Amino acid sequence: MAALPSRAARPLSTRVSVALRLLALVALMSLLAPLTGCSGRKAPTAASFVGKWQSSKLDTPVHLYSNGEWEIKKDDGSVLQYGVWEYKDGRIIWNYKMGSQIGRDVNIVQSVNATEFRLHEDQAITTFKRLD
Repeated sequence: MAALPSRAARPLSTRVSVALRLLALVALMSLLAPLTGCSGRKAPTAASFVGKWQSSKLDTPVHLYSNGEWEIKKDDGSVLQYGVWEYKDGRIIWNYKMGSQIGRDVNIVQSVNATEFRLHEDQAITTFKRLD
């Protein structure tokens, strides 16, 4: 029985061919991972949004609380607007009272991480940066 040639004794073209196949396999796996739900990131939950945020559209911070309430508060603590919110199916649903009317906005979450999230609002993207 003949011994197999060592790696160093194999022709360069064979080593390159094996390396290219491995590289192609890794590339294919990275392309298929998002389709199978294996993105490597934890999916956002309502807890991802709880905190004090600065909106790119407002001068005053927005406070999102874990009990589902939200407030826009001035530095002196006075509340300008408030309501309830929830994160569901990749969207933030805002409910609020304005005068005698109850309003509702549903915004698609474009991205979220520990320091900011982005919402699709009114044909534009609004960025919220964490303040706490």
